[in-house]
Amino acid sequence: PVKPRICYPSKLPEAAESIMSQADISTCSAPQRVFQEAVKKGNTKELHSLLQNMTNCEFNVNSFGPEGQTALHQSVIDGNLELVKLLVKFGADIRLANREGWSALHIAAFGGHQDIVLYLITKA
Repeated sequence: PVKPRICYPSKLPEAAESIMSQADISTCSAPQRVFQEAVKKGNTKELHSLLQNMTNCEFNVNSFGPEGQTALHQSVIDGNLELVKLLVKFGADIRLANREGWSALHIAAFGGHQDIVLYLITKA
């Protein structure tokens, strides 16, 4: 099993500070909310910077959002191979199923994202 990444923001990127100022943090920790918002935006460069700069605070790349999806599931739904690769690099578990019981591979196949299907198969 993949252990949650532990991180404390030593210095959050400007984009993360902007997201935090807009985020409703009542449902989850601030770092987790920043992560979820960055994934929704689909900006791989911003998310990479965020993941690299977050160290020493409680943070779980495999957490489920309110829609029952992990960040990896959402990235697959969006067809964002670059973001999928980044999330896997930072510990996203490709075996996790969403609320409907679908893995990232199921979602990629159903959505016709052949490039993501091939990538996930190589990581299985």
